[in-house]
Amino acid sequence: MAAWFALAGLLAFGLVQCGEVTPWREGTPRLPTVLHGPGSPAPEPAGFTVRVSVVDGDSLSSGARRLRLHGIDAPEAGQSCVRGGRPYDCGAEAAQALARIVGRGMLTCRALDTDRYGREIVRCHDERGVDVAAEMVRQGWAIAFRRFSEEYAGQEAEARAARRGLWAGSFEEPSDWRRRHR
Repeated sequence: MAAWFALAGLLAFGLVQCGEVTPWREGTPRLPTVLHGPGSPAPEPAGFTVRVSVVDGDSLSSGARRLRLHGIDAPEAGQSCVRGGRPYDCGAEAAQALARIVGRGMLTCRALDTDRYGREIVRCHDERGVDVAAEMVRQGWAIAFRRFSEEYAGQEAEARAARRGLWAGSFEEPSDWRRRHR
């Protein structure tokens, strides 16, 4: 059935006449030469614009939609870190940092995958085009989640060298903390 509609479309554009392909002429709309299928690249996932609420330092929500920022890992709610010799709730500070970055504005996101908890793995940019995950790592409130991506390793090195955020003291990697507490 799909092939029948494709042929009807080609006939409508005058590109197929009695089984022959007519060469493209100026002014004739071009049709894709390769459709998505085995061996061809997958189409770019569709983007969406959304107003979000912060769940924690690497997770967002919008209504029933749950979003996990791609390529980063932030301290969990209740995770304690040390700065200036004193413990502090670095999970809460990471969430507050993400809230400042997100602000009241809308985010434009692209869904990349879905995790085992049903959250969409997303890459999001704010209204100025700033990559939200990159900014979290650059400010030192999240680390590059190298198990999934090396994309933010440069921002992590910059934050570590400048001793920003988590790097101003000591902390346990969030994935290690989760293993011990769940």
